[in-house]
Amino acid sequence: MNNEYKGFPLFNDIEDVALKQRNRAVIMANIAEKYTKAKKISLKGASLIIGYFNEVPLEDRKTLEAKFTEVMKERNYVTT
Repeated sequence: MNNEYKGFPLFNDIEDVALKQRNRAVIMANIAEKYTKAKKISLKGASLIIGYFNEVPLEDRKTLEAKFTEVMKERNYVTT
């Protein structure tokens, strides 16, 4: 199992599930922020977020999605 995606850490070596998911969500939010212009995430940013998300084990994706949404709301992004 890889521990990174295109240089972004996946935190697979962390045993604390909540911490692992929080770290992953922050990485995804950081990508979103870096690739946002005029209140829109660029195609490259969206591609990196989706690629990163797809590297996360299936059983972790639902909670990661919820945590990512939470982090994005904390950063004042509007999510639907």
